Amino acid sequence: MFESIDKQIVMIPARLLTFQNAPAELTKSGQEMLKIHLGEFDFDFGAVNPVLLFILSGGSERFAIEVIYDQPFTILLALERNNSWAAATEIKAWMNQQRVEGFMADLNNQSDLDKVKQLLRIYESLEKLKGQKLGLIGTPSDWLVASGISKDLLKEKTGIELKRINWEDVPDYKSFEPENYFLEKYPYPNRQAVTDASGINLAFRRLIAENQLDAISVECFSIVKEKSVTACLSLSDLNDRGIPAGCEGDLTSITGMMVVKAVTGIIPWMANLISIDEGRVRFAHCTAPTQLLESFAVDTHFETGLGTAIAGLFAGDSVTIFRLSNDLRTAFLCNAAITARRQHPENACRTMIEVKLPSETAQTLKQKPLGNHHLILPGDHREAISYALKMRGIEEI
Repeated sequence: MFESIDKQIVMIPARLLTFQNAPAELTKSGQEMLKIHLGEFDFDFGAVNPVLLFILSGGSERFAIEVIYDQPFTILLALERNNSWAAATEIKAWMNQQRVEGFMADLNNQSDLDKVKQLLRIYESLEKLKGQKLGLIGTPSDWLVASGISKDLLKEKTGIELKRINWEDVPDYKSFEPENYFLEKYPYPNRQAVTDASGINLAFRRLIAENQLDAISVECFSIVKEKSVTACLSLSDLNDRGIPAGCEGDLTSITGMMVVKAVTGIIPWMANLISIDEGRVRFAHCTAPTQLLESFAVDTHFETGLGTAIAGLFAGDSVTIFRLSNDLRTAFLCNAAITARRQHPENACRTMIEVKLPSETAQTLKQKPLGNHHLILPGDHREAISYALKMRGIEEI
């Protein structure tokens, strides 16, 4: 199921632009050049909403702005013949005046060509989200007053289809025999607690398979209160398996997780914002993908003292921090150096990091937050995520 998504063929919407009544040979030569330089991509040259415009000659400027006007992001491709560069320069100047996002490239410049390939791969990744199925188990937690996304908006902006699932439709976790693999992966003296967590994991995996889901978000506090069982270990394991899995029914966060995975190949850590002290910012949560951790231990869930949770040391020296708004119009995105990491912190969830941000960025996070949960992944992935945002018309704050 999940592998088939990666093999999905995406047609890149493109147009070859020339002066009016140009000979057919000019357009044909443009197609041949794209095959030579960008042959790894499949192009739809009849697209109404092109993401790539190959400017083959002068006199194409008016044709270009007619198709660019409603596009959030456009790649302009030019070459040194037929006044292509002259036309592309005029078009890019108009784009800048209109604050239309885009990138101008020389077909014969290898650095430019590498950037175009990167952009087209990001476009492909975003297109592959279309038709993916997100399962919401339960309802979003009551305290997430700024993180709800309507089913229609989610489909319109990302192509992701939301499927709501009641807890009553989740298989009984007690009906599953514990997996040895799971018990070995998450060693803990309280064997029954890990056995229950294994059952939750198997129940979610069966649900995912039966409903052909590509990601899930789980409103988990209800099962903690009713059964004294947590989903923390299962969500960690699902993320390690390549299935974005978030908690508290936070649709904004799981959408961001799906976007980040599509663009970078990494499923980020979903974490609470704990404090902002000048430029020092702390994040913590009780679950995390173990593949993002140097080491970890199993502990109880912080708020309830029940079940099981992940107490880990986050790996790496720097992180990318990302958060979408629930209207999918704006996003927070930055890079930060890790200044501290802790297991079992006092008065916070079990896995915690502290990062250092510039004062202005910290103030933006403090005074203009888009919500509590933020997505954290190791390394600097700002460029790829930023281009993905531009392609979907999402503005960085």
